[in-house]
Amino acid sequence: MRILIICDPIAPPSYAPRVTATYRYLVEAGHDCVLEAGTLPTYSSKWQHICHFIADKLFRRSDRQFGKKLYHTYSQAQFDTILCSSYYYFPLWTAQYLSRKWNIPYVIDLRDIVEQWGATSYFTTPLPHILGLETVFAKWYEKRNIRFRNHILQHAKAVVSVSPWHCEWLQTQTTTPVHLIYNGFDEAEMHFEAQPSSVFSIAYIGRIIDLQLRQPQLLLQAIGDLHKAGTISPQQVQVNFYAEPHMADAVLQMATRYGAQDYLHWHTYVDRSQLNDIMAQSSILVALACPPQNKQHGILGTKVFEAIGVEKPLLLVPSDEDSLAQLITETGIGIAAQNVEQIKQFILDKYHEWQQNGYTHQGIQNKDLFNRQYQTQQFIDLLQQ
Repeated sequence: MRILIICDPIAPPSYAPRVTATYRYLVEAGHDCVLEAGTLPTYSSKWQHICHFIADKLFRRSDRQFGKKLYHTYSQAQFDTILCSSYYYFPLWTAQYLSRKWNIPYVIDLRDIVEQWGATSYFTTPLPHILGLETVFAKWYEKRNIRFRNHILQHAKAVVSVSPWHCEWLQTQTTTPVHLIYNGFDEAEMHFEAQPSSVFSIAYIGRIIDLQLRQPQLLLQAIGDLHKAGTISPQQVQVNFYAEPHMADAVLQMATRYGAQDYLHWHTYVDRSQLNDIMAQSSILVALACPPQNKQHGILGTKVFEAIGVEKPLLLVPSDEDSLAQLITETGIGIAAQNVEQIKQFILDKYHEWQQNGYTHQGIQNKDLFNRQYQTQQFIDLLQQ
């Protein structure tokens, strides 16, 4: 097959491992693929940023520029199909534009959808202040783009998304068949290694974005309780956050409230070349969510699948009682904790395992169903139809 893969800006590539790994494995399988990613704009002033932002949101300026660039770079004869991977909306317009120009089919891979955030207000990038109207604009923009997305989906040959909830929801929005292909781990990067460690490390790796979206309260409260009981000490136990620096103070204040501040260690983001070693040396990997009443749905972060790859115990705090909790149960990767007592017991169980062996290990059910090679074959089967 000759496949044009288009996606939103990849900066750095670690932001879109699903796209880059799928491209690599498609090429290794003998398919003729071209990967084209949009570019991030640069601004010389705040007003230039605002003008570009408005033009982009109202008239899809970036999409149109991207589509015309690709149309003039390539020809119809070079491709059999288009695979468009999108984080929300860009470059959906580009996929339909090239499909019509070249008379070839396109498949849409949606890695996220706005409806997944439920009652929590979330925007991919902070909106510039526009005379106090940014909230009204955001609501209008969201509804407009859902209609736009559904129109694009309706004309696709197939739609792919990343969790059962996403697929079920999207199928209510379009008559085009919707298929489930999980995010996954790359076997070339993620694998189990028995690496003894002198410290029992509880590690969170990834973005927090906002403490309403990712809530570490129960974890920090559990650490504080275990410390007060004399069960653990900062000399042997660490809670390591590899997350955005500007969230450090807020999490430290929360840790101090529960008496867990001496356990907290903050680090910068992890380069992918270091990721497997850091995960292998960790004793528990943490996924942060928010309570079910926030009505978030179907969010399955890449780090969850990477925990499956390195076969490390996973602690979901708090349980989303949704797709992620279900995945944890099905794979046996760890626990979706609903309260502090469950977290404390899970930590103590793994702490005793670490004391005995020097490291922890978690057996995984059906691990091969979650690697990127398997998922690439799912894309191949779908595209060949």
